[in-house]
Amino acid sequence: MKKYWKSLEELKDIQDGSDVQVEKKPEPEFSIEGLSEIEVSNKLKSNRRDFLKFLGFSVGTVALATSCEAPVRKAIPYLNLPDEITPGMANYYASTFYDGHDFCPVVVKVRDGRPIKVEGNELSSITKGGTSARVQASVLNLYDSARQQHPLKNGSAS
Repeated sequence: MKKYWKSLEELKDIQDGSDVQVEKKPEPEFSIEGLSEIEVSNKLKSNRRDFLKFLGFSVGTVALATSCEAPVRKAIPYLNLPDEITPGMANYYASTFYDGHDFCPVVVKVRDGRPIKVEGNELSSITKGGTSARVQASVLNLYDSARQQHPLKNGSAS
């Protein structure tokens, strides 16, 4: 039970124990790893205020994360549609893959002006349609926004 004091004299009396007897909590009979049972239970307890703080923070974070939407950007593949292109139908183009180490003749499947699949060219006498994992994954590099958009000559656009 807590004892309250009204003046410094009462505080000194309480500390000295002359007028008022202060109830002391009994020490536990055992301890776990150097900590008493009371210390362990006090450290594990969390009060209602802390719970409400964490609950409010987590609800606010979730609300903020779900309300922030990226703007919708519609991609238009062509301004002037070429005659040989049919929207939704795939076209195939023969090309080559070279990344500085590997070389491979490939066939690129393109739909609406965007490459979607890279396969080995079966007409090649060197690879006979075989590809490596780097060649198959190279389609992901074509969608890189930091990729060069045009050829360069001495560091400037040519």
